[in-house]
Amino acid sequence: MSIFPHAKNFTVNGGQFDIYNKTEPDKQTTPPGYFKGMTHCPTSAHTFTGREEVLTTLEEFFLSGYAAARMKTFLLYGLGGAGKTQIALEFTKRFKQRFTAIFFITADQEVSIQGSYFDIAKTNGVQDAQSWQAGLHWLHSHEDWLIVIDNADDPKIPLSRYLPSCDHGNVIITSRNPDLRDIANQNMELSDMLPEEGIQLLVKHAIKDLHNISEQQHKVAAKIAEELYYFPLALVHAGAYINRQQCLFEYLDRLGNQREQLLCKGPQQPKDKYYYSVYETWNLSWLQLSPDSRLFLGLCAHLHYEHIPRSLFERGVKNLSMVESPLGPSRAVTEAKLILQRIATSEMNLDDMKLDDIMDDAASYSLINKESGGYMFHPLVHQWLKDTIKDNHRQAIEGIVVLAVKDISQKDYKFLQRLSPHVRILQDSANSDYVVRLAVGCIWFELYKFQEAINMWEPLLDIMIDRLGPEHRLTLYHEGRMAWAYGESGRANKALELQQKLVEISERVMGEEYPDTLTGSHNLAVTLRVLGRTNEALVLEQSLLETSKRVLGVDHPYTLNTTQNLARALGELGRTNEALEVEQSLLETSKRVLGEEHPDTLNRTQNLARTLGDLESSRREHPHTLDRIQNLAGTLGELGRTNGALELKQSLLATSKRVLGGEHPHTLNRTQNLARTLGELGRTNEALELEQSLLETSKRVLGGENPHTLNRNQNLAITLKSLGRTNEALELEQSLLETSKRVLGGEHLDTLNRTQNLAVTLRVLGRPNEALELEQSLLETSKRVLGGEHPHTLNRTQNLARTLGELGRTNEALELEQSLLETSQKVLGEEHPDTLSRTQNLAVTLKSLGRTNEALGLEQSVLEASKRVLGNEHLDTLDRTENLAATLEKLGRTNEALKFKQSLVKTLRRVLGEEHPDTFSRTQSLAITLKSLGRTNEALLLVQPLVKSSKQILGINHPGTFSISLTLALTIRALGQSSEAFSLLQTLVGKYKTFMGYEHPQTLRVTQHLAGTLLELGRTHEALQLQQSILETSRRVLHPNHPTVLTAIQTLAVIFNALGDHNNALQLQQPLVEQSKQVLGNDHGDSLTRIQNLAITLRNLGRFHEALQLQQSVIEISKRIWGPEHPSTLIKIQSLAITLRKLGRLNDALEIQQTLVVVSKRVIGSDHPFTFRRIQNLSTTLAYLGWRNESLELMNPLVDKSIQVLGENHPDTLYYIKSLKLLESFPN
Repeated sequence: MSIFPHAKNFTVNGGQFDIYNKTEPDKQTTPPGYFKGMTHCPTSAHTFTGREEVLTTLEEFFLSGYAAARMKTFLLYGLGGAGKTQIALEFTKRFKQRFTAIFFITADQEVSIQGSYFDIAKTNGVQDAQSWQAGLHWLHSHEDWLIVIDNADDPKIPLSRYLPSCDHGNVIITSRNPDLRDIANQNMELSDMLPEEGIQLLVKHAIKDLHNISEQQHKVAAKIAEELYYFPLALVHAGAYINRQQCLFEYLDRLGNQREQLLCKGPQQPKDKYYYSVYETWNLSWLQLSPDSRLFLGLCAHLHYEHIPRSLFERGVKNLSMVESPLGPSRAVTEAKLILQRIATSEMNLDDMKLDDIMDDAASYSLINKESGGYMFHPLVHQWLKDTIKDNHRQAIEGIVVLAVKDISQKDYKFLQRLSPHVRILQDSANSDYVVRLAVGCIWFELYKFQEAINMWEPLLDIMIDRLGPEHRLTLYHEGRMAWAYGESGRANKALELQQKLVEISERVMGEEYPDTLTGSHNLAVTLRVLGRTNEALVLEQSLLETSKRVLGVDHPYTLNTTQNLARALGELGRTNEALEVEQSLLETSKRVLGEEHPDTLNRTQNLARTLGDLESSRREHPHTLDRIQNLAGTLGELGRTNGALELKQSLLATSKRVLGGEHPHTLNRTQNLARTLGELGRTNEALELEQSLLETSKRVLGGENPHTLNRNQNLAITLKSLGRTNEALELEQSLLETSKRVLGGEHLDTLNRTQNLAVTLRVLGRPNEALELEQSLLETSKRVLGGEHPHTLNRTQNLARTLGELGRTNEALELEQSLLETSQKVLGEEHPDTLSRTQNLAVTLKSLGRTNEALGLEQSVLEASKRVLGNEHLDTLDRTENLAATLEKLGRTNEALKFKQSLVKTLRRVLGEEHPDTFSRTQSLAITLKSLGRTNEALLLVQPLVKSSKQILGINHPGTFSISLTLALTIRALGQSSEAFSLLQTLVGKYKTFMGYEHPQTLRVTQHLAGTLLELGRTHEALQLQQSILETSRRVLHPNHPTVLTAIQTLAVIFNALGDHNNALQLQQPLVEQSKQVLGNDHGDSLTRIQNLAITLRNLGRFHEALQLQQSVIEISKRIWGPEHPSTLIKIQSLAITLRKLGRLNDALEIQQTLVVVSKRVIGSDHPFTFRRIQNLSTTLAYLGWRNESLELMNPLVDKSIQVLGENHPDTLYYIKSLKLLESFPN
């Protein structure tokens, strides 16, 4: 104190010297705002509810060891009526024992604050207090007090001046002004309550007897609270009104009809002494705002309450010089310009400081909140503004939108996306301003919401034609955009009609080589392609490309676009290698032309001083270049070069995210394309994860009913199906189809595609009759809408034929496929990929009808064409190799089939990898062939690790895993391990029933294998019971001629024979043979097998001559159809030999069997189980002839060989050992 050696009676307060003299008191000792006891702290309302999270935060800040080098200050800020004061009071009530003193200061005026500090001094015994600073002095010299500074809303009051400047004490400030955060240690914004807290608060005020509230009352209260956004003051006043009027159940209707009156109505006897209504509370703040702040709040009231972009005003100001539309003056634009001039600089840029001042003024009362890049309202404040502001600025804000979207393009996508919810609200009102409607349509067009663009533009077209004329450039421009929107929304015929007219006018008015004419012709070609008229499109695009090169130059962006479309048309026509060549050259040109010479790249170079390497990066990131990379990747995929396509698409997606943003529509499309490629590579779980995330983004960005979002739902369903989650896919597709019908219409191209996908799913789930009904109706619609020769119609014809085949209506399927192939050859060409696929499908149908040699000829031809057109390693070529091998196997040329399959597996492991689903299925097929050749141990070595890999990669419940597990079970059974096979099959049947359904054809087939295994285990009666159940179910759910039904009858007959019930077997087999002949034909392999089985039954019944006659007939047909050395023919010859032996014609039997053993060794191998059985049968015949030694010479090595090949415990080995012992017991 050496600076003022004689000074006394003063304090230092915030750098100010407050000096007073006890001996010479000022005559004005009492501040004008003072009254005794004014700082007494009231208690919170007895209905106070919830807010525990806020109270806990306050407790932790003030009482739980928060360390501060100065006084602790906490700001509670937010809208008037958010409950700030009540929370502060509840805190003082709960923790008053923790503070030495608590004071309550009403801070709405400075005199009130000063009077309060004077009261603090007087209350605490400072009798000689001469000014309000005496209260501050008392606080400086005492600790652990708490001050509540309430309603510090006026931004003009310098509140920091009135805070004690000491290193102790506690202050809670409540305010509507968020700027006070600068003077607080910690702050929290208050708004709505938690839902359950809000409901409780409403109920406390509305219903006195809280303990007897009914469930219905609670539900209604919950709806009211939700409608009021759980805002505390609104809930309190609504509850008081409900209690007074006893209108709980009527309140929502009253709120809907008279919202403004209700929210203007305050309580008659407020329990918390807050007299103002919700709207009155905010009206008080409104009166404090500047005229400009009121104006801009009024503008924003006509927008959505969330995420109002600041750039809306910035872009509007930049376009203030926009000239008048040819349609005439726009009142909306005129009003907008007058308002925007208030926030514009002389250079017509946004005056940021001016706009900041306007919005800061409103934000200081929490009437609007600032967020990154814009502003937002509380929903109730937004509603209050709409209800109470009488100045209608709606046209002005519409005009601002028009100015802001002038000259928009795809680069403005993010801005348009943010603007869209506000535009949606604006367009809901009837507005006759044509300029506004045109602008709103352009916004929807650029956001890919084409139907909404059409809705805005269609009513204006006649007006434009009337005012401007049909040949005015603006009329033609908007008709062209409408045509494009029609095409994108699935109305391709409507688009075609409009585009043909536009091209005709453009050629006549502006000339054939005018840029607009070329653009119109280009769009027409695209529509022709969509309608399946690809040859017409190709001719048009070839002509366009030549014109464009001549008129605009080879490097002009339009020429590049036309080149791309030409490549796409070539690809659709199956000329994929030509398309690839065009696209590779195009991509290099695009990098060169749009890179270095495009204004965007030049601007980036100038502004960011990129190096030469950066220029290269910029070159590759032009949006058109990205599109061309995507198209090139697609072509690589079509050529079977899927790994190359994957690398391109991964790089492309990363670039697209960086350049356009992760939520841009082009980025979303590229994400989908990447997911598709992952699926093709067998990385299905990765594809699923990508598609699920993509779908959520698409719903949020584009909307749940946007056509692109609907497509992503379909793609997700397809991926789920490929993972075996078919029921989930079905549920998704059923919902999707209903949405598609409602949003796009029943005859939209996408709706038709989704109908087909649903039918395929039903077929996969074993519901072919439902699929058939859908497909028949779909095909008729497709013919009517698209025409009988459209590619989609042809695909639907193919799908219908497949369903007919699965229903056993194979001849109908054949007739359909033959006609389809002729049409495909005529329309698409003989070597188009789709034509090749249809040729393959026809071959499959011919095989199912027993016409296997015809099928072989077709398959050999289609394989050669596939190699020539698509390449040796294209996935379709590899599929056709597998089909050819299966046909060779069916023809008994199993060793040839084996070579094909071994080569195929080797290729697939190299091309797709060992863990690809296609590699799994082909390896499984190879194992089956090895088993059929008697190389069962080799088959087992292949299939055992395959099951493990399939479980890891595809999942334990994937149909592919089920199928491979079935092959394992049957392989084990073939090795004589019937008990182990039974255990596996029993588990599999349970899986099929759970995931495919009890009545799915595949479930029935697997269950049939289980019945066969029971028969092998000697559990014949159990096998009988199970097989009878299978047959009953098959007959109920499938067509009588379905292969599963016919097989079930045959299997049941076999079991009856095993039980010795040959008459029952005969009763089943005789009509089965007739049915098989009728359905499949006399020469079909299945018909021959069933005749053979009937002959065996007749033989079992002792009707040897009838059996012999049948068998001789069957062998003649089999030799003619299959050949004399076909495995099936050999089986039938063996059965004939046994019949001859039964008839006592031992020498005839011997002659046949001796030849049969020689042929069997040569055709299927000496170690094949069938060869073993034929040797054993020959041995038996020799024994019957009394040639014991010759018989033993055969049996002794057979037993050794069987032990070596099949194992000593194999049933066949045990049977051979038993036969040998019996022979040895015979006398010489």
